[in-house]
Amino acid sequence: MPSTTHRTGSVVPEPRPRTELETDSGQVTRPDWQRRSRRRLLADRITVGTLAVYVGGLLVLLVLVPTVAMLFEPDGEAWRSLAEPRVAQAAKNTVVIGVASTLSATVVGFLFAYALSRPDLRGRAVLRVMALLPLISPPFVVGLAVLLLFGRRGLITHELLGLDVSLLGLGGLWLVQTLAFFPMATLTLLPTLKNIGSTLEWAGRDLGWTWFQTFRRVTLPLAFPTILNALLLVGMFVITDFGNPVLIGAGYQVLSVEAYVQAVGRQDFGMAAVLCVLLFVPTLILFLIQRRVLSRRSAVTVSGKTGSLPPAPLPPMVRRGLLTVLGMVSALMILIYGSIVAGSFTRAWGADWSLTLDHWRTALLRGDDIRNSALFSTTAAVITTISTLVAAYVVHRTKVVGRGVMDGLAVLPSAIPGTMIGISWLLTFNEAPLALTGTALILVLVMVVRALPVGYRTAVTTINQISPSIDEAATDLGASRARVIVQIMFPLLGGAFTTSLVFGFLHAINTLSAVIFLTSPGIGLGAPTIVNLAEFGQWGAATGVAAGLMVVSFAGLAVAKLALGSRLRLYDL
Repeated sequence: MPSTTHRTGSVVPEPRPRTELETDSGQVTRPDWQRRSRRRLLADRITVGTLAVYVGGLLVLLVLVPTVAMLFEPDGEAWRSLAEPRVAQAAKNTVVIGVASTLSATVVGFLFAYALSRPDLRGRAVLRVMALLPLISPPFVVGLAVLLLFGRRGLITHELLGLDVSLLGLGGLWLVQTLAFFPMATLTLLPTLKNIGSTLEWAGRDLGWTWFQTFRRVTLPLAFPTILNALLLVGMFVITDFGNPVLIGAGYQVLSVEAYVQAVGRQDFGMAAVLCVLLFVPTLILFLIQRRVLSRRSAVTVSGKTGSLPPAPLPPMVRRGLLTVLGMVSALMILIYGSIVAGSFTRAWGADWSLTLDHWRTALLRGDDIRNSALFSTTAAVITTISTLVAAYVVHRTKVVGRGVMDGLAVLPSAIPGTMIGISWLLTFNEAPLALTGTALILVLVMVVRALPVGYRTAVTTINQISPSIDEAATDLGASRARVIVQIMFPLLGGAFTTSLVFGFLHAINTLSAVIFLTSPGIGLGAPTIVNLAEFGQWGAATGVAAGLMVVSFAGLAVAKLALGSRLRLYDL
């Protein structure tokens, strides 16, 4: 240490220089940047913890608790009812119609997707509209329309053909579910068929293969995993379908309708719970298989696609056959949706064909139901969108404990039948401290749960396309976790936000099986009202409310499309 010599000759050491960690009193302290770093780390932990608690609490309360409560609801006597012939017949019918409708809907969906993937095929705009209609309108509207066209007093069966027959039962239900759910398969298959591209087709032609050989050796093998995924997805929708069987099933009883009869008609919730659990088993199996299939698929798209080569031309016979089949399906779809509009202006379908506005007046008198559907669906869409974006961020951008459980619970509602959700919520939220039955809140929340899986998958797909290095760089520059979320992640997730918002609205406004158990005389919704009117034979009023609900759905989609333009990518059709 340097020293200084005083005049007295004594040597006095110079004072030691103060370091940046010491105060004037010599107490060691930390520099400002370290204090700021500690505060930011604490704030980040609070932010992540708060988001994780919100997501975890929402999923546990709205998904896990009702599902577990449903499993423990039946007593021993209720479980013994599984041996009853009525239950066995309903289970058998569910399997039969499930297999038949799933196969036919997937085949029709594949044909639509194959045609839409070929830019050289004319009429694709019409096919696109036909594939979109069932996606943005209630699926059970198809069942209502088939009653008007092919019922005992139907326009085609009775008026045009003079037949005293109807399509009620297995045949009609198969037709209705095929037409209602084939767009699900089209939506699933189209991206894969587009990615196969024309280069591989031309390579097969260069080898001397015919169109059929190329289709069998190239197209089908490459598309097979997606075809399997489409089969599983459509199967879950078909098995859990409630609206179409209750309208057109007649004596062909399936598990979803039988559970409704037990819960609403006989007030036997134990028996209803048993039937719901029995219905839940196959849908859960399909759900787990689908997740397994999706997890094993490569994230790399099929190679060989090029924009410089036109698609290999279809043989004339194949082209004519494809357009003929799709033209027949499209004509039937036009008849179906046209009959809903026509029925709303017909005084008494099948008896008095004069025009009237009485049914629209009835729809206006029930305007509260349609207005509630629009308002509750909009609210549910906002909650769903925000919640799914937060859930996707917590699961895929943090390291909180329980991320895997959250991921599973977020997509589990897609495997739970709507009938089971409705009855389980009726049992869970009927008593304090969770007494929500009869309120608007329970309807909004059940809509959130029904739309949760698709919104979550959309958010996950988008967030996985954003490189983690972006938010890591912002963090290195001193941005807090909250600032990264608000100023970086949310703007980048804008496309997912708008898509999830619009899809959540359409899904919520068209949902039926979950909400039909939870509506009350003072708080009604459009979809249950349509079914109730149809069950009492009020076809004109039912078509009036159905047309009004479809107008609201199309108006909501049109407003979103006008506001967002090409940024809105709802369905890749």
